[in-house]
Amino acid sequence: MPALLALSAAMAAGIFVFQLVFPSIPLTNLVWAALIYFILLTLVTFKITNSGLPKDNKTFFVRVYSAIGIRFVFSIFPLFIYLIFSPERQLSFAIVYLLLYFFYTAFEIYFLVVNLRPDLKK
Repeated sequence: MPALLALSAAMAAGIFVFQLVFPSIPLTNLVWAALIYFILLTLVTFKITNSGLPKDNKTFFVRVYSAIGIRFVFSIFPLFIYLIFSPERQLSFAIVYLLLYFFYTAFEIYFLVVNLRPDLKK
């Protein structure tokens, strides 16, 4: 959890600094909602993945692939809704949203690998 909070704080600081440095590139307030959404989505998928760690390999891989599918569907669906129904359709929001997706996915993969590394030594 502390690492997720640190990553989230770094992402929030990055978005804030981006808005200060590049005021000519408008970011909608939905960026902050997207950040909170990805924090919650990462918590859910992380819990699903971690619940499979103490079990056998088959259960673990089913949970990992389920978490990947959940993350993909629940990440892309809101972006499609935004692009279809939003009258603004800001490219900057779509880029920031996809960057958040990639950062939080990389975070989850990194901590999954770190948790599995001790098992490789056995």
